[in-house]
Amino acid sequence: MDELIHTKVAPPMWMGNQIRRDLLLGRLDAALERRLTLIHAPAGYGKTSLLSQWRRRYDDSGVRIAWLTLERDDSDLRRLTGYIALALDGGDAREAPGDDGDRLAANLPPRAAVSAIVSRLARERGPVVLILDDFHRAESPEVDEFVRALIQLAPGNCHFIVSSRDYPWLGQSILAAAEQLLEFTTDDLKFSSVEAEALLARALGDKRDEQLGGEDVRSIVVRTEGWPIALQLASLSLKRGADHRQLVEQFRGPSSELARYLSEQVLMTMPPETQEVVMRTALLDRLTGELVNLLCDRQDGWLVLEKLEEQGVFLTPLSTERQAYRYHQLFAEHLRDRMARRDSAQFRALHHRAAMWFAERNETADAVSHAIQADDDDLLATILEVAGGWRLIPHGHQAMVERGLAKLPETVVAASPRLALARVYLEIKCGEMGNARADYDRFVTALAEADLSADEWTEVRVVGDVLADYENEPVTLDDMLAREALLRTLPSNDHLVLANVSETLAAKYFEGGWLERALEPTLAAREHYQAMDSLYSELFTRFLEARIRRAQGRFKDAAAILASARADIESNFGDRSDLAANCAAFEAELLYEQDQVPAAVELLDWAVPHMEQSDGWVDVYAAGYLTAARALAAEGAMDEALAMTARARRLAGRRRLRQLELLATLCELDLHIDHDPAPDAALAHAQEIGLASLTETEADGTPLHHPVITAAALCRVKLALLTGEHDAALGELRGLRRWAAQHGAGRLLIDLNILLAYALRATDSLAEARACFDDAVGMAMFQGIVRPFVDARRFAEPSLQDTLNNGVQLDRFRAQFLKGLARSLSARPATGPAPGLLSEAESEILQHLSFGYSNKEIARLIGMSPDTVKYRLKSVFKKIGVHKRRDAVRVLRERGLIGDGAAPPAA
Repeated sequence: MDELIHTKVAPPMWMGNQIRRDLLLGRLDAALERRLTLIHAPAGYGKTSLLSQWRRRYDDSGVRIAWLTLERDDSDLRRLTGYIALALDGGDAREAPGDDGDRLAANLPPRAAVSAIVSRLARERGPVVLILDDFHRAESPEVDEFVRALIQLAPGNCHFIVSSRDYPWLGQSILAAAEQLLEFTTDDLKFSSVEAEALLARALGDKRDEQLGGEDVRSIVVRTEGWPIALQLASLSLKRGADHRQLVEQFRGPSSELARYLSEQVLMTMPPETQEVVMRTALLDRLTGELVNLLCDRQDGWLVLEKLEEQGVFLTPLSTERQAYRYHQLFAEHLRDRMARRDSAQFRALHHRAAMWFAERNETADAVSHAIQADDDDLLATILEVAGGWRLIPHGHQAMVERGLAKLPETVVAASPRLALARVYLEIKCGEMGNARADYDRFVTALAEADLSADEWTEVRVVGDVLADYENEPVTLDDMLAREALLRTLPSNDHLVLANVSETLAAKYFEGGWLERALEPTLAAREHYQAMDSLYSELFTRFLEARIRRAQGRFKDAAAILASARADIESNFGDRSDLAANCAAFEAELLYEQDQVPAAVELLDWAVPHMEQSDGWVDVYAAGYLTAARALAAEGAMDEALAMTARARRLAGRRRLRQLELLATLCELDLHIDHDPAPDAALAHAQEIGLASLTETEADGTPLHHPVITAAALCRVKLALLTGEHDAALGELRGLRRWAAQHGAGRLLIDLNILLAYALRATDSLAEARACFDDAVGMAMFQGIVRPFVDARRFAEPSLQDTLNNGVQLDRFRAQFLKGLARSLSARPATGPAPGLLSEAESEILQHLSFGYSNKEIARLIGMSPDTVKYRLKSVFKKIGVHKRRDAVRVLRERGLIGDGAAPPAA
């Protein structure tokens, strides 16, 4: 007994500056109700710290807790039993309550030692807990059998807690069946965002100006996967004065502290053979037994993975079936960096082997990643070309193609038609229309003498059609009939080409106003994308169908289509993805038309900035920008509305989208017509933009898109009505209504009938006026379409009042809709923006700001999203020329624009 190290039975001192794991400590209390508690996790997950905290909770209780920290030498059973006896004696043989026989367990055979320890435990009246920490260090078959026997034979007041990096086998199955087992794994021991924030905030101390934001903490937790030791190292960096804004970057590659920890605590404790296996397999993001065999030249890959998992080597199964595994990302990156520096040739060779393996199985994303790491341009080009080149992008693999092409020299890309087309397609998707057109034309010229097959030429044409579609050049009906003829000549099994041609055909039919004709190719394109299992591309056909249904006036159908699309987008691509922004723009347009203006603004507050930085086309830009402008004007923020149309024109200029530029210009004119009390500004603006020339062609003879022609015609009609030119307006309105009725354009018919009713009333055709207004109401009321009446209130209100007051009996649904419409109109000013510098919404936000409320608190108080509050504040700051909250409150008080409140918050 004198040779034993007494400090091993003394629990580590818990340092007060550690984070208390209160939730885990509460769960661990259940150890007093279970025979065995097993804490199993790799190094650095705070097993010992947790147990030390838990033990201190029972310092003054009637629970006797014995602690033993094991080491490699303790695999000798005689030594182990001696330490257990010493631990149960409280670390001092002289304080033991039993006789000398109890302390001779170290000199007894294992079975007799078990009996002696059990006898010693039986004399304890209260609960006894034996903690065996770092059990993996001493583990052996003999030790497992000894501890298993001790657990089985100990009296009922005894409880055992085993902490280990490996997964020991101590009869857990039997204990679990008897509900006598409590387990903690890696997932349990990870730090939550709240715990991580507390740890990092404590490291910052009194530096309140440098407090980490919630997003910063979440990023660090995601990056470290809640690994306590990595977060402790981050905390240490803060204490040493590191910039908190660079913490995430610190863990993008192995920091010196992390690398040292991993080397000392993990790698160096493994046998050399295991080290080599782990080093090689860490090159992979997803591990299977076959891949272990591939990289390690073995035949027992699955058995190796099972053993590594049991040994706690930061290996996590990706499913309960354990069909694949992955390493902790920081651990894997450290090993990859170590191998690349140790043997770069082997590093590249293993990646080459993995790239070939994945390519043979059509797992292109993994094949491309490993080919890049292998630094083999020929292999990378072959993988991309065989996988389809440009065809990968409509499947949703844009980032992968972009990463692969960025690695390849220009000469390699130019030598492959599919890769050259992929470069053009990428430029299209990134909004670089000038570069896309130049590269495509140069490519086609270079192919003049090339010996391409008919199928290859078809691919060239398909990408050219996609480019033309994004460039948004007007097409004629003859062009579309030619595309229909092309469809009949394409191979029936080439779903991607058929889908692309069908989709571009549908988009052009829709743009031209042939709504029913647009539906058939839209649905055909969807079927082809579904046959390819390409949800990414299929979603664009849903957007198009929703646009068609909206144009038909079938808003409920459009909303249902977009809701279904949004659910699939959020599940598969994320709620802040490019696709989510596109969907939000179209949904916001419907919400605005149904007079749900705040909900529309909330969606557009994040969607519009996102769209400016990502892929988009005319329809989605028009829906986003123009709906945002109309919504801002509806809230009385006319300056912001005009700024939004200016943003649309700037983007149109960058992306060479003439239709968007003209639609934004006409939207601006329409806002002046609807919201300015007098028509003077609108008339001046109309003359400035050359409204009269916007008919079928521009002044220079360039053909116009039909949406531009229609928007220009509506503006001309409204101005004619405001200036008393009723007969001219009637002539144009009747022609437009005939066209809209022939094409099934129900949404346009609502606008036209409102204006026709106004014009007919002005020419004393009261009965016809009432019929037109009744038609507008009939098309709108069952779809919840309200804004056409509200925005055009100066034209709609006379007919509305006449309908409500003329004594004619109305059916219940029509009466309900009209009364609701009257309430909507009475709740808004007749025309013009809200008086003064600030809108009503801005004034409300600033009043709360003056009392020191945060953006989130203001949002909660007024029922608005935090992003919308932030957007409004930025707008106010720009108006009054300040940058800080404190300065804004001071200036606005000085100008008398907000009342006196509490002292303004510190900036």
